[in-house]
Amino acid sequence: MDVLFHYSIAFLTSFIASIIGSIAGGGGLLSTPVLIFLGLPAPIAVATKRFGDLGGTAGAIKRFSSDKKIVWTVAWSLAIASLFGALVGAHLLLQINRELLQRLIGVMMLALCPFLLLRKEIGVMRTRTHPLAKGIGYIFYFILEAWTAFFGGGSGIFARYVLVSCFGLTLTEASATDRVAGLVLAVTAVIIFAMNRVIDYGYGIVLLTGGLLGGYIGAHIAIKKGDVWVKYIFTILVGIFGIALLIK
Repeated sequence: MDVLFHYSIAFLTSFIASIIGSIAGGGGLLSTPVLIFLGLPAPIAVATKRFGDLGGTAGAIKRFSSDKKIVWTVAWSLAIASLFGALVGAHLLLQINRELLQRLIGVMMLALCPFLLLRKEIGVMRTRTHPLAKGIGYIFYFILEAWTAFFGGGSGIFARYVLVSCFGLTLTEASATDRVAGLVLAVTAVIIFAMNRVIDYGYGIVLLTGGLLGGYIGAHIAIKKGDVWVKYIFTILVGIFGIALLIK
């Protein structure tokens, strides 16, 4: 009975987190703490959550692609950055003070809020960006994917902002396009975690199933509500998760 109850909690958590993640990012900040609360050691919780991400990401890609919201020319290049970020992330980030990096991301996220609110076109209309901005965007994206693969949650929100500001995508397009790179990252990380035998496949399959459904529904909501609505949700989550990273 306890196992069934725990699996039900895990399924519901993955479902809700994937809806949030498909709309604006940041769902990962919900899943990992719940798995730890359910009794999984932190490394296994992180690895198992990454396995479950395969479902949420696949569900979102299915829905976004059917409505042609994925900007594939950007998605493939980001997927390469994501692959290398996942592969070298452990070595790169072990050299950086994790707490300092976490707080730095929190400060940057809070600094985004006024910018998002004052510039009405950001995230709502496709804009043209300078090649230099795109180059900077690839660097930031690489670092964020390295962080996401092995340590942090919540970086999906910042990744969306990079796609909006550096690549000129709308927020819905950013959410859709980021999911392609997210799938590459999840597969790469899962292979590494599986080789080290730190995945709880019982919870993992439950998370994958809940994520598959939640990811599809979240993408559907984002498409139907439109970019203006997504921008409001995105701005609220930026503020919440920015504060959470600072006080964590």
